[in-house]
Amino acid sequence: MNEIITILWPDLEMEVKARLLVDLNPELCQELKDTMPIKSIQSHAVVAGKQMYFPFRFLPMGKGYNFESMDKQPLGRINIELDFQYLSINYGPMTEPVPALAVAQVIEDDIPILLQVGEKVWNNLLFSEEYLLVKVLPGGVSNE
Repeated sequence: MNEIITILWPDLEMEVKARLLVDLNPELCQELKDTMPIKSIQSHAVVAGKQMYFPFRFLPMGKGYNFESMDKQPLGRINIELDFQYLSINYGPMTEPVPALAVAQVIEDDIPILLQVGEKVWNNLLFSEEYLLVKVLPGGVSNE
């Protein structure tokens, strides 16, 4: 299984690469890959901390996933929220000590880009009426 995914924001002309956490949640990682490519509208959490999220259709078949405490996750952690059907990306401190279903980690070299994207998404939420498209693609290339 290819362990790298690419997340891109075409309107921002920015992208990051992330490594799937196949050692932590192998079934979940494969199920996520099976849903790609994903296209959605990027949003941002308002009170939980520095977290972006976007909805997508995900019907997991696996059982026995491994969770982490969201407030203790590393910068750049990507989680799936099963009940509300969204993928979230933490780009700074999180204030909620809730269980999080981790699926990927933004690669270290792309963390500075992720920080810029997070701030742009936050500002877009507050000051713009434009939607921001987000895409998730398998592998390390951003062309479709």
